[in-house]
Amino acid sequence: MFAGRYLWWMLMGIGIFMFAALSLDYITWLMIQLSGCGDMAGACEPVLRLISGMLKPACIWAAIGVLFMATLLRLHALSLIWFWGPIVAVWFVASTPILLFVAADAAALTQPATLAVLPVALLFLATFVTYLMFALEDGDILPLAASVPLRLTLRLTAVYGALAGLAFMPELSRVAGTLLDMPAISVVIALAQPYLQTVLTLGTGSMAPAYAVLAAFIAALAACLLPHAAAPQPSRSAIMLRRSRR
Repeated sequence: MFAGRYLWWMLMGIGIFMFAALSLDYITWLMIQLSGCGDMAGACEPVLRLISGMLKPACIWAAIGVLFMATLLRLHALSLIWFWGPIVAVWFVASTPILLFVAADAAALTQPATLAVLPVALLFLATFVTYLMFALEDGDILPLAASVPLRLTLRLTAVYGALAGLAFMPELSRVAGTLLDMPAISVVIALAQPYLQTVLTLGTGSMAPAYAVLAAFIAALAACLLPHAAAPQPSRSAIMLRRSRR
């Protein structure tokens, strides 16, 4: 998936998510007002069940699915799927609870308390998704391959971000146990998470080390973009010829 198509699908997914989170509640209210079902007790239940119980969750999960699949297809097009695919999957899993929470109460996103507890995995994911929107395939330098030290820094910080996402996801033990139908897994994860949190925070109990690693990840991605920005851009005919050969 090329950068322009990837950007289009990402905007489509974000648009579906924003529509479900911000507009469906107002549409529900408008339908109740127009139908007049509020005058009779229980008459609005079918409308509420249809929109809030079925349509809204379906839109939210569809948006998350579009964002996830578009990112995987973009990684596949850039030949980065084998390492970055599992990392991105973990980031999406760790970010899903906050996305569902925001979808249920969009006003909470403007509250400082909500912004202060945004999972670090969501920040890693947002940074990486933004990087993938650049036309990386149009240059002569492979994406995420500027140099060995830089590539190592990206991979180490990405793995840290994935581990942090799993360590600080309270629902992980319950979700894993339910999906795998193995209650013992839930117990093991619940016992292992505090130890993993201690290791990742260097025993401080603060998120400062995670944010420092995030800053290093952002800096490394920005450094990967510098050769693309400095290199001369190929002509449109050369780009079309290269794509036709693929």
